[in-house]
Amino acid sequence: MNTRRVSLLGVLVALALALHVIEAQIPTPLPWVRPGLANLMTLVALLSLGWRAALLVTLLRVVIGSLLVGSFLGPGFLLSFAGGVASTAAMALMAPGAWRLWSPLAVSAAGAVAHGAAQILVLKGLQLLPSGDLPWLVPLVLVPALAAGLFTGLLGNIVLPRWQGYLRTVG
Repeated sequence: MNTRRVSLLGVLVALALALHVIEAQIPTPLPWVRPGLANLMTLVALLSLGWRAALLVTLLRVVIGSLLVGSFLGPGFLLSFAGGVASTAAMALMAPGAWRLWSPLAVSAAGAVAHGAAQILVLKGLQLLPSGDLPWLVPLVLVPALAAGLFTGLLGNIVLPRWQGYLRTVG
């Protein structure tokens, strides 16, 4: 890994951490509903540096971010970790078609839905979710996740061309 790549990853991780901490301070109507702005940096890393960089940004954001907000190894950390890994994996599967077949908006939306689905599976696996609660919880998790993913994808459509222009200038 060269110095330029490490520097770019450092910038993306720092931005993701800042967004993660800011998001943790925003009051939400439901505990699991967040705008997902920190995932924007994962999307940028994925589409400009590849899936390994995106996974690294996600893992560092989740671990360091949870240490900063005081949720390390708690249920919130486990949900964030599982959701982040699932989201990154789903987006990585779609990344080769980004810009040709679909936009970053679609990539982000798929990642957000995977994030929500992984969180439901973790809740179920940890037995924090009674079986009878699953049918009503799925739309309450996946619909806001899709909305957040679409919003993050729209931001990605704005940020990515600027990021790529920046990469060309620092060359």
